[in-house]
Amino acid sequence: MISIKTQKKLLLTFVLGLLSFFSNAQEKINYTFSNNLDEHSYLFFNENDTSKLSLKIRANTFFKNNEYFGDFIKGYTLIGYMLQPELFYRPIKKLEISLLWNVLQYSGYDKFSDYKPYFRIKYSPTPKFSIIIGSMDGNVAHRLIEPIYNPERYFLNNIENGLQFNYQSTHYNGDLWLNWEKFLLWNDPWQERLTVGHKSEFLLNPMSKTKVSIAGEFLVSHRGGQIDLCDDPVQTLENGAIGFEIRRTQKNVSYSYYSKFAQYHAIDPTPDVPYIDGYGIYNKLFIKFYNFGFICGHWWGDMFMNFRGDPLFSSQAIFAENNKNKRAILFNELFYAQKIHGIFSLKASVNTYYNLYNGDLEYAYMLSFVFNQIFSLSKK
Repeated sequence: MISIKTQKKLLLTFVLGLLSFFSNAQEKINYTFSNNLDEHSYLFFNENDTSKLSLKIRANTFFKNNEYFGDFIKGYTLIGYMLQPELFYRPIKKLEISLLWNVLQYSGYDKFSDYKPYFRIKYSPTPKFSIIIGSMDGNVAHRLIEPIYNPERYFLNNIENGLQFNYQSTHYNGDLWLNWEKFLLWNDPWQERLTVGHKSEFLLNPMSKTKVSIAGEFLVSHRGGQIDLCDDPVQTLENGAIGFEIRRTQKNVSYSYYSKFAQYHAIDPTPDVPYIDGYGIYNKLFIKFYNFGFICGHWWGDMFMNFRGDPLFSSQAIFAENNKNKRAILFNELFYAQKIHGIFSLKASVNTYYNLYNGDLEYAYMLSFVFNQIFSLSKK
């Protein structure tokens, strides 16, 4: 059972995030999350279809090999495909109803890891503000930093279901969501699981080619419930980060730089949680020239834990006796990413992670193809 104190904290956090959407209400939209310059932009396509009825076919084939040998995560390989046919219906301009079937298959694994339908309704009372109930615009689209949200979850947990509020204007972008991961009925032998997240970005100079923004983000994970038969204790963990972002794009060159202070706090700790509070400093430089890109960054953490982030940034090892209070990592990525005719993209990359304290080197490499096509089934 979740404590009254924790309930108040979660409610206050959610309400404060919701209220932040309604600033800058008279501004013109010219800067959105879909225009991001980060290494995941190959996943996003311009989708300006306004047909009343349309069909979107999205497919992603991927191969990612992680050569990890340290104390924090062991190596493994992800190879397979995702197929997502989605039917859109727009009875009016402000309302969008869609039905998606998600297929996730790992090569060499006999069963589908996901093979079921998802449904959502998106209502946009204004061009800047939208509400989604059902399958949301989630995963890497939230644009959280790797220590808080592992982008590899795109190949593992691609679908997020729940409630989402999105606001985009000239000076402010906001994304607030509730991802309900495990539903609970009376006398179920498990706990309910959910995640609440938010990212706010205040753009200081929207008309400049070099855009500077102040950004904050948080993620709260909770497991518990009052009507289950599970004896596991209630657990509520929180990650957050705040800092600045600089972006600039020219004809064939773009770059971005992030510098953020990250923190961790166990609101409702459990015996398996080794740390109650922790923090870290995250710096990342991204440069892209034509279709080639380079990323370099540095992470320093002290008793930092991340329940949805990349385990390489955590102080919690696989075995408790190997926990390291302080972690310092240099990380790099070389990649090639290209979009073709607005319906196909590919990315090949090599990542390295170097532990400054003990000299361990972890590395990974990836190849991914993405197809995205919209077919109009009615007149616009």
